[in-house]
Amino acid sequence: MKKMTKLFKTITASIATYALVFSANVTLAAEKISGWGTKESPSFVPTDIRGAIMNLTNWILGFISIIATLVIIYGGVLYLTAAGNDDNVATAKKTISYGIIGVVIAGLAYAMVIVVSTVILSS
Repeated sequence: MKKMTKLFKTITASIATYALVFSANVTLAAEKISGWGTKESPSFVPTDIRGAIMNLTNWILGFISIIATLVIIYGGVLYLTAAGNDDNVATAKKTISYGIIGVVIAGLAYAMVIVVSTVILSS
């Protein structure tokens, strides 16, 4: 079990490092697709408060989504290593369901930010 914990920590650290290194590219791509930050300078630094709020929101929600995805992966590892033990299977299912709830909440929060930014702040 200690080998599995060490392996899981190594995998988690690798995923977190990958996410931190490439999250800026993902955030910039999301901004280009969604149309946010249309008043940005060439260095992608927002010139107004709306752009700054959108950048901050993208970073926070991206981080929450990464964490929720890691929780789902962790629940899957727990489920695979449960070896038929009912208590461990129940714990794994709870972990997976909490991860799914986290992804749903992050998605709803992102939708709410888009609605607020387009409807309320654009007027």
